[in-house]
Amino acid sequence: MDPKKKQPIVCYCNAVTQDVIENAIKNGAHTLDDIYDSTYAGVGPCGGSCRPYLEMLLKSYLETQSFPDRVRPKRK
Repeated sequence: MDPKKKQPIVCYCNAVTQDVIENAIKNGAHTLDDIYDSTYAGVGPCGGSCRPYLEMLLKSYLETQSFPDRVRPKRK
């Protein structure tokens, strides 16, 4: 991701941005539990509504060594 661009939030409960999750994955978080433990994404009071987006990021990286530009639609 371009560091000059505002990073999209993936986990709204804990305000975890996509770049934080991507960095965790690049640095060895290769399971959802690893992502939860290292970023606190997916463990907020909403019950994990961002988990499908975490799975998309993880799957994309493990299969292609790259990430999509955005996984979660912009909030209105």
